[in-house]
Amino acid sequence: MTRITNSDQVLMLLRSHLQRAQRGERKSVAAPSRSGPSQTPIERVQNLLRDEELPEPEVERALVRGLLMHEFGTDVSNDAKFQTIVEDVLAMIRRDESANRLLKLAIRQLAER
Repeated sequence: MTRITNSDQVLMLLRSHLQRAQRGERKSVAAPSRSGPSQTPIERVQNLLRDEELPEPEVERALVRGLLMHEFGTDVSNDAKFQTIVEDVLAMIRRDESANRLLKLAIRQLAER
């Protein structure tokens, strides 16, 4: 029996959201240039990549934060512990070589769109 670690769960969550975003992007029209309440986390990060000159760690943080908000709801983002969770997830991803590569690949692909 294979054990699924926390980093494996984070990877599965990221893959799932990226696959959904890719399917949704094929069906959707161009997104508005600024974030709004109707934008997905993926669209927000794309706008950040297009409109802002953010360092890569900030873009990574924005992507993970957006995906977690999408998964658990926007209400959790107002909780002070939420930022700690975002940082913990980022630390897990950065420690795992394949997860880190996946995150960087995802950001690169979002930047190309």
